[in-house]
Amino acid sequence: MDIIIIGAGEVGYNVAWRLSQEHEEIVVIDKDEKKIERITETLDVQTIQGSGSSISVLRKAGIEKAEIVIAATNSDEVNMVSCLVAGVQAFVPMKIARIQNPEYASNTKILGKDHLDIDLVINTDEEMVASILRILETPGATDVSDFASGKMRMASLFVDEKSPITNQQLSELKKIHPDLQVIVAAIYRGNKVIVPRGNDRILPNDLVFFIGEPSTTSTIISTLNSKTISPLKRVMIFGGENVGYNLAKVLEGRGISIKIIEPSEERCQFLAAELDKTMVLKGDFSSHEVLKEENVGEMDAFVAVSPVEEENILLSLLAKRMGAKRVLASINKMAYSPLAYQTGVDVVISPSLIAVNKILQYVRRGKIANVVTLPEDQAEIIEIEALETSDLINKPLKMLRLPKGLLVGAILRENNLFIPNGDTVILPGDKVAMVAASNAIKELEKIMTVKIEYW
Repeated sequence: MDIIIIGAGEVGYNVAWRLSQEHEEIVVIDKDEKKIERITETLDVQTIQGSGSSISVLRKAGIEKAEIVIAATNSDEVNMVSCLVAGVQAFVPMKIARIQNPEYASNTKILGKDHLDIDLVINTDEEMVASILRILETPGATDVSDFASGKMRMASLFVDEKSPITNQQLSELKKIHPDLQVIVAAIYRGNKVIVPRGNDRILPNDLVFFIGEPSTTSTIISTLNSKTISPLKRVMIFGGENVGYNLAKVLEGRGISIKIIEPSEERCQFLAAELDKTMVLKGDFSSHEVLKEENVGEMDAFVAVSPVEEENILLSLLAKRMGAKRVLASINKMAYSPLAYQTGVDVVISPSLIAVNKILQYVRRGKIANVVTLPEDQAEIIEIEALETSDLINKPLKMLRLPKGLLVGAILRENNLFIPNGDTVILPGDKVAMVAASNAIKELEKIMTVKIEYW
């Protein structure tokens, strides 16, 4: 597959890295010489220094044979123009653009078939707010993602020595909660993601990923958490740009007490005018006294979503040290995430990872509705629709002999979710959450699809 990626920032770099591991033909375009050097030195892809909206640059990149164009620069206007020029120069089956401005992102007339003809618009600010809300609603979870239009949920939890599942075999977990429809989909241990089998054990400090019904998954996360969890009543937010503002607005509507810290005087005035019940405070990441005076230690959650990830990490750690029950930090550079967890951040939210997941959903072959990348890009949870042409259907799972690294996590059929066993048969139209190690994704694509019209 020939793919052109415009923009070599965190989103473009990580998409290029992920797809290059699968031996796709990738060309990355960026005007920044240093970003191009980083790509050239670390990835096995072609690079071109120049503007992604330039006709000559796109021709040099091979726009005539490109199957996908991904415009992922930090400029909405550049991304939209790049998609427009790409569409004028050649027939590109799929055009994807990262667009942050909500006025652009929600304008279906401009983005639709009659004008820019962009197939997928990614608004990471909007996705970030939704992700943070899901995490705040699931006490103890480090990440929460929904599948099957919200009828299926993945949530992850760090287990410690006091957790009731520590040192338990997965096959024994059903005995602890026999009525709960939930499965351990993956385990992250020692910088390695494990797609588990029944005889695997959960060890202290494992990051465990569960899949099940939303309410069931939240219940299991709360039950297995060894720490006392209080209802969410008070939240402090650092950063009043789009994510912080929209998060505060939603939480206000839910009756949560909100305090928001913002460095810019002008932005503080905007927040004070637009938010009804939120206390707006001027301060930056060095304003330790503000945290102390505003009783950050009494907060049920501290959420750092400023544009500067280093400040988010530092202030989150300070809030944690001062007693905040749960701290969340927005980190764009995905390589920082393990370090943030190791130093004490409870939850890391990555706008780059959100964008990568949305893009992979469209790049993967087959009828795919959602993709969630697991730590270190070592595995993915992929929501698929079982097609009549798929090798997955009409056979008991124990007869499929799925290769190592593939796991059928959960199945939604006619709004009924169930956790499969060896005798389960997948039927056409089923929504299936598959867990796939990165080296098994190509095999999964072969199993999912046979006929080229579904690609």
